[in-house]
Amino acid sequence: MKKNAFTLAEVLLTLAIIGVIAALTIPAVVTKVTKDQYVVGLKKAYSTLKAVEREAIQKYGPMENWTWSTEAGQPTADFEKYFLPHFDVLKNCRATYYEKGCFAAEGLTRLDGSPQGSFDGAAYYRIVTSDGMAWVYWRDGETTRRGSFLVDVNGLKGPNRFGRDIFQFTVFSSNLGIKPSGSYQNNGITPFPTSTVDSNCNTSSAGSYCATKVLTEGAMNY
Repeated sequence: MKKNAFTLAEVLLTLAIIGVIAALTIPAVVTKVTKDQYVVGLKKAYSTLKAVEREAIQKYGPMENWTWSTEAGQPTADFEKYFLPHFDVLKNCRATYYEKGCFAAEGLTRLDGSPQGSFDGAAYYRIVTSDGMAWVYWRDGETTRRGSFLVDVNGLKGPNRFGRDIFQFTVFSSNLGIKPSGSYQNNGITPFPTSTVDSNCNTSSAGSYCATKVLTEGAMNY
């Protein structure tokens, strides 16, 4: 009885084809899974910020009635009074202005790959929460836009890039409270159009409005 079998050449050809397909598809799958992890992290970070906001409002009343600091470049008073007590803090880097270990100090990039300056020094308050997320807060001088948060959803791990693992939020002294940057203009009244958000969240931009785009679309579509 004659038995049919694959020749060595046929086996090698099949393996080569499988290898090519894997080389083409696996990186795309890995990229998608990684992006999905960043999206989940961003949603969790926003949930944390809104919880912090709610607890602060319960203690101090509506945000428009808070006493906001007027000291230029110093985030300490506002952050330590209103926000810090409501974070589950693992590490606080405020002991010295340039203490390392709470937010990536080197290798930060914008979404387009261009360098981004560091967030150390007196103007920035940096903490790490128990879930491993790294946070930065600084005070803004606008009448309604009072401050900004950055969150690195995977802590000090790479890529440390805006629009990937780093996202920005705006603190409004109005009933808006904390919102993803790019959702409302500085007056805290007028929403940004979608075209403006898109132009500030693509691979040719800084990625400063990506929190709004990702939370709106539920995915990292860029």
